[in-house]
Parts: sequence; C-alpha cells; structure tokens
Amino acid sequence: MKKFIYISTIFTLILVFASCSNEIIEDPINTVDMKSLFTKNNDKLTGFDEWGFNFTAHKFNSYLINAMLGDPAFEGMPHYRQPGLVYHGEGLIFWENLMVQYPYFAEMMPPGLLDCKLEMKWNEAAFSKDAVYPPTWNDTGAWFLFKYKMNTENEHWVHVRKFICISRGDELIDGIWYNSEGQEIGIKSYYWPDQLIIKQVINTGENPWVPWAMPNDYVCPNWVGFGNI
Repeated sequence: MKKFIYISTIFTLILVFASCSNEIIEDPINTVDMKSLFTKNNDKLTGFDEWGFNFTAHKFNSYLINAMLGDPAFEGMPHYRQPGLVYHGEGLIFWENLMVQYPYFAEMMPPGLLDCKLEMKWNEAAFSKDAVYPPTWNDTGAWFLFKYKMNTENEHWVHVRKFICISRGDELIDGIWYNSEGQEIGIKSYYWPDQLIIKQVINTGENPWVPWAMPNDYVCPNWVGFGNI
C-alpha cells in the first residue's frame, strides 16, 4: 500500500501482487492463520467503499486495479477516485477507455493483470483507520498481508505475500534480512526495500508471473508471524 507511487515503477519492472482463495491456501506449519486474518472482525466488514477499501477494518477486497485507482497514496493524480472509475470485470474495454483518459496508467500495471483480484490486511501502524500513512514504517510495528488471485479462463493461480517493517538493528546481507541477534527474519522486498521485509511467500497454481514478476515460495526459518523475531 503506502506510496503506491513506488508501484508505478515496480509494475514496469516486475509487476505486483495477486490474491488467494480460502479453498486453495493452506498455511504451512508454524505460520499465522492467514485465513482467519481475512475472516475475523466480521462486524467491521460493512463500510467498504466502491473501490474496495475498508479503512476502519484495515482491509481491501476488490480487483487489483481498483486498489491503484482508489488508494489515498495517489491523491493528486488525475485518475485518483474519479467518479465511476471503478472496475467491475468489464474486460479490456475498461482498459482501453482508461488508456484514452489516463495513458500513463500503462506504466503502472500491465493489462494482463486487469482481472487479478486482491485482498489486503494491515494494522493501524501501517495505514490508519483515518486513511493516513505514517511518514515511515521503520520501527513502527507495521505489517501487511497481500493475497492475490487470478481465476480466468486461461489463468488459475494464487500468490500471498506477508510483510513486516524494518526495525532498528536489522541488517540486509545478500538479499536476506537478519535481526540484531543474527537470525534470519525475511528477504528483501522489491518495493519499499528500505521499509519492509518479506516474511513469507506462498504460490499455488500455474502463475506465469513467478518468478520474474513475483517471488518464489519463501518461509522465514525462525518466525513467520508479524513480529521481528
């Protein structure tokens, strides 16, 4: 999430995300129960806006492209939360119209991910219920969970990524993050590399974006929860 402006560059080089279905994903041993993270606090699930954000519940659930059309990090850009500019599965005609109005969007994501769905979950430190990002995530305890899903005629795959913030004493060595005790705590993130650490990656199905656009499977050998140990 924060500063999706970063993603405009990332999409050009490596793309982004992809969600998951509860029927497919089974959490590895010793992991946080990812399914419960997306189903608990159901009393807060009302209040999603038309783009798919529920800031009070710290959740997003919609198409990936809607995250980019409605994320407050894009405030000030011409496409940001334009009335009616929400994808509902219309297909390439939506993309073609988007290119007419906002041709720069081609640098933000490829049309091949137009029908990719995305679920996100984050904590208050990462993105407040007032839809405000902190100046930095470092040393805040911030975490994110991204779950992407493609379920079209030609593609059926799931991709999950779990992030925590960098904390004081963490050190990056050859793409691996270690804490001050020398324990491996995650791998380098391709976006936000100076603020977030990837703790876990899960892939299922035939995902054509792995590994060049999305990371291969990874599980932190020490602790895959949202802490730093």
